[in-house]
Amino acid sequence: MKENKEMKEAKEKLEVMSEDERMQILAELKEKAIRDEKATERYGIRVGIERGRKQEKKEIAKKMKEQGIDIEIIKK
Repeated sequence: MKENKEMKEAKEKLEVMSEDERMQILAELKEKAIRDEKATERYGIRVGIERGRKQEKKEIAKKMKEQGIDIEIIKK
């Protein structure tokens, strides 16, 4: 009878430990997802800024060309 009680207690402790491990894994996965999301957001911002700068340069070059500025000067 004592063995059954000890086995039951051991099983309960194991279940608690297993649940703690699962919770820790879930917390780590959530943390990773948040980091990934922020990294993706930062990348998107960088790409957007870069595209905006390229577009701005194109518009400036177009205006310079319309004003009759030499292409070689515009390239520089």
